[in-house]
Amino acid sequence: MSAMVRKLLCADAEQQVALTSRGLDPTLLEAPWLTVCSRARAAREAIAASPAMEEAIVLSSEEVEGINLAAALKVDAPACRVYLAACEETGSVRSRLAAAHLDGVLSLDEVVRRLSAEIVPDTAAIAADDASGRGREEERAGGFLLTVVSGSGGAGKSTVAAMLAHGAARRGLRCALVDADLQFGDLGEIGAADAHVSLDALAEDSALLPEVSAGEVALIEAPGRPELAEVLAESLDRAVQEALGRFDFVVVDTGGSWNEQQVRLLERSAAVVFLIDQRASSVRACRRALDLCLRCGVATSSFVLVLNRCGRHAPFTSIDVSSALQGAPVIELADGGREVEELLGAASAPALFASGNDLCASVDRLLGELLPRGTALCQGVAQEGVIARWGLKGARAREKKHMRRASRRRSRAQCDEIRVPLGEGR
Repeated sequence: MSAMVRKLLCADAEQQVALTSRGLDPTLLEAPWLTVCSRARAAREAIAASPAMEEAIVLSSEEVEGINLAAALKVDAPACRVYLAACEETGSVRSRLAAAHLDGVLSLDEVVRRLSAEIVPDTAAIAADDASGRGREEERAGGFLLTVVSGSGGAGKSTVAAMLAHGAARRGLRCALVDADLQFGDLGEIGAADAHVSLDALAEDSALLPEVSAGEVALIEAPGRPELAEVLAESLDRAVQEALGRFDFVVVDTGGSWNEQQVRLLERSAAVVFLIDQRASSVRACRRALDLCLRCGVATSSFVLVLNRCGRHAPFTSIDVSSALQGAPVIELADGGREVEELLGAASAPALFASGNDLCASVDRLLGELLPRGTALCQGVAQEGVIARWGLKGARAREKKHMRRASRRRSRAQCDEIRVPLGEGR
């Protein structure tokens, strides 16, 4: 390979020894065209600092599972070919490879051959890479995938997910709503869709996926029997992929627990709405979840942090939660009051959104910020912006307002200090 072509090798000390034992010249690990990293953070910094990086090979790292690091690198540099190496190719791994749009799995011997060749891959290999790249771009160019998550249960995920889907439908999009809480999901009970099918039925016959017109919502319900949740986890991945190919906008409502299935959803989503409610435990759970993403190499650049049930008498504001999350920008959703529970309890989700309720109005504003990014996100463009473009702007405005109020309070306090001595003097 010419010196102008850049490669990244992610391998801890043990894997580097394994490569040399299989015939790799140790001096190649110091070649100018190759960057070798043993830690996940160093690997992500290296690929971010080298826009011309053409290929990354991930064997392992000292603190993050290889497949999680590979997925994060692909998000950081979509144009770079990213391969996972020295990994047993199980069904779960293949599913995660597809979800993260990785370019393949290599054996240790294949890694040695690639690094030892120092030539540009042959024309056939380039053509195959280009074809697979076009396939991945076509896959990403399908529907816009939005996942709603939280660090704990009871944050209002199902309500917000349903309102996001109906908001997109009112904008003329063909929408699918997927209930990924496979044990206790209840989107089918709140009248959240114009047509529906259960996941267990869809797993047996993919042709059952409903067809809807523009402005309508189709629902993939959780299975009727909670004991099928683990069995149907793989079917959920296929159902989401099928929905992305047939709908403009796909909203996935997740359960309260985090597992491998949820990580795969996060990795493939164009945007992730991370919901926090008005409990201190929810804020702590969010902090732990974000730390988990960092340690597992799950990219969080597509996350939008959202504080639910905000109002005059709510215990927290977005500034409070932002302070607890080290300054991360947080968006507020208004408390919809009793009307939300009443209409959802009557299975009238469309009527709730049409009512212009405060919650629905704030969800619609959030949706207005997410949707314009849809095309760029699905095509793999850098995903920095959803938080920065809306949340940070709102947070700064609220911070200025907070500072003005604090200044007025200090002024009143100073006036009180002056009046007290005057009164005593009389």
